[in-house]
Amino acid sequence: MFSPVMQPAAYSSPRKVWRATPPPFPILTLDERKLTPALGYLFSAKWIDPCESLVTILWKFEKANALPGHVAALLMGADIDPYGGVAPQAGVIDIRRLRDTLNVPLKILHGSLLVPSQRRRYSKLFRYCRCCLARGYHSVLHQIDGVDVCPAHRRPLETACRRCGYEAPYVLSVRFLDAPYRCADCRAGYSHKVFSVLSSQRMKKDERIAMNRLYFRRYFG
Repeated sequence: MFSPVMQPAAYSSPRKVWRATPPPFPILTLDERKLTPALGYLFSAKWIDPCESLVTILWKFEKANALPGHVAALLMGADIDPYGGVAPQAGVIDIRRLRDTLNVPLKILHGSLLVPSQRRRYSKLFRYCRCCLARGYHSVLHQIDGVDVCPAHRRPLETACRRCGYEAPYVLSVRFLDAPYRCADCRAGYSHKVFSVLSSQRMKKDERIAMNRLYFRRYFG
């Protein structure tokens, strides 16, 4: 007599064997002495355009490595309060510490910082060009008082979020760094386009010339 409890072996369905697929990228182990992965971070100096500010350099770094803002904030200096933040200014940011992590020349990092003088003052608010941010770029020139139009696109610089009106202080804090290319208050995008490191385009020749020309006029003229 056939018992429903004891099924013939021929009717038992074979178990599916689960095989783990290798991750598309190597798993990074943490070097606790440096608070960085033992294999290093992903970054390239080729992603940086002329006169680019430290703001978008760090935002690109976060985007490329899927990092939260407090990790990028720790790179600016051992004595800096990441939550209080600091203005990206020469003499305040530890550019050698940044150089060791990003593998970017000191000259580029120094050029990404504000250098206040009696002849040159900067806005305390984050000022941006929507066209520049669409390709992941912000310049130290956008912060200079008296420069109200982007040299590359001839568009008026903005300070307020178009959704909520929030004006972000030009201070590198965890809150500011934790919202790359977005308003730190409502998280709306500053531009019409979502920036991606993989699909970013280099600055056009005429834009590069306009930026460099204004930089040398303001800093050395």
